[in-house]
Amino acid sequence: MNPLLNFDYRIACDDFLLYELGRLIEEDKASFDEVEFRNVIDAGIAEHVERKLDIRAAIALRLRREQSGARSGRLLHAIEDIESQVRAFPEIIESYTSYLFVRLEECASVEPDERITRAADVLFESPEDQAAAEAALDVLGSIPSAISARVLTYAISEPILSEELETRAYEQVRSMWPLSRHYILYSLKTHAHEDIPIRWFQLLVDCEEPLAVDRILEECVVHGGDPDFREDLLALTELLLRARDPETEDKVVEVLNSEGTPRAVMEMLKSVLKDTKTQRHKDTTGPWAALERAYAANKKYLTAARLLDAGKKAEAQRALDELLMADPQYPLALMLKQLI
Repeated sequence: MNPLLNFDYRIACDDFLLYELGRLIEEDKASFDEVEFRNVIDAGIAEHVERKLDIRAAIALRLRREQSGARSGRLLHAIEDIESQVRAFPEIIESYTSYLFVRLEECASVEPDERITRAADVLFESPEDQAAAEAALDVLGSIPSAISARVLTYAISEPILSEELETRAYEQVRSMWPLSRHYILYSLKTHAHEDIPIRWFQLLVDCEEPLAVDRILEECVVHGGDPDFREDLLALTELLLRARDPETEDKVVEVLNSEGTPRAVMEMLKSVLKDTKTQRHKDTTGPWAALERAYAANKKYLTAARLLDAGKKAEAQRALDELLMADPQYPLALMLKQLI
């Protein structure tokens, strides 16, 4: 039996993946035979499990209380190591997929905010009406939610608003970050766009998204062989110069050294290396510093977990206490203390 049966992944009703699932059901594509459905499940596990330390801790607790065999042990190790992916484990796929269907049904009775719906209709049906569009932006900007953020995010990806209103919508999306983060990253992975949504990549850079440089370089490689994208790609490479990712140079060099990189893109990226002023600055407050701290804390946690699994409870307790002194709310450490 799956130890994660009926596990609560704590997904909000306004999560866009539930909307995607609903669409796939309507189109009779909610099956693992369909690429889109598999992409939804894969992206969902990455976002709702792998990135969520509290969810990892809750799953680890369930597994530690119901351990059954080597497969469960492998999953536990992957769950507790935050640098490990878990989207390929059958137990995760099965329980997460079942949860999504149940959650979609539960959320069916939740009525959408009519203010957002009306504002979105006005924005997309009459974008040329400056006064009406401005009023719609006022409404959307006053309701910071995942839905309003998605509406605004879509609006800035299309050339439908005046420059003034597009800038205003952009600032509203930025103020709501990271509500639209997963929607943007998921949408960009398809590479199906006729024009590259530059505003989205600008948003990723301005909001210091750790994956911004990776996504920009990925876009360059995918579209670099098409001359129709040249202007957009030049704009993307200019964004690389603004990125605060301390590994920007290394990532650019890696793409340059790849055999699959189109020649046109290589010339653009060489210019980036020539002009870049990237510094390996020690930022103690930014997202990259936070990631470093998270990985360091996880390594300490894994040491404590190994001690406990080896029967060394006292040593495990001391290791956990030391970790919790530095981070009193560390979910995995709090979980493991319950079992000592």
